[in-house]
Amino acid sequence: MKKLRITDDDTGEIILEKEFSGGYHLIYTNIDDSGKLHHIRELDNAKFGEKHWIKNFVYGPIANKLVKKFEELKHINPKWVLFIEDMGWEEPKSSKPKKYWRARISKANKQFSEMTGYEYILETRNYYIERMQREQIIALIYHELRHIDKFGDIQPHDIEDWNNVIATLGTDWATTQAKIKDLLEDKILWRELEPLVKQIDMFSLQEFNRYMDGKDKKAL
Repeated sequence: MKKLRITDDDTGEIILEKEFSGGYHLIYTNIDDSGKLHHIRELDNAKFGEKHWIKNFVYGPIANKLVKKFEELKHINPKWVLFIEDMGWEEPKSSKPKKYWRARISKANKQFSEMTGYEYILETRNYYIERMQREQIIALIYHELRHIDKFGDIQPHDIEDWNNVIATLGTDWATTQAKIKDLLEDKILWRELEPLVKQIDMFSLQEFNRYMDGKDKKAL
């Protein structure tokens, strides 16, 4: 059990005292900086809405290690990202199989960002996550973080930017049952696509990218 206590240092008065067993997220202001909102976020494992769960305690450490290891991610601060997972979605049964997205990242709108301190929302679907190997999940987080450019904007897939992932891990890295490289543990020498050796059909690649991230990236 934890106890949150706010006291007035001048008088010793206890203004607020609350016991709780989970995480916490505090928002406070100072008079000397025009009332700017400040955040203390330790709410890494909690329910988010009716069907989502905050999973920063799972994906945050992965994102931290990826940012430290790969130069192309150095501009990203993982603390800016809220990781949420849809725990209720299931792949619809259909006679005509369809590809559905496994993860997608969006930029939070200004109001959400101000109140929570998060600038991005990375959403995953537990239905797929629980069927993926650890190496695939790590690659998935890398794949989504690559959408954040150096200006803080969200960029769509670009064959020139993502061809190293396809060439190194294969076009089916998210769905294969075979073991793929571990981006955190293995030494990664990114390969580039070699059209003369292995032709990648552009339409197939676009279809793959669409179901990885989804077409609609509206911020929550």
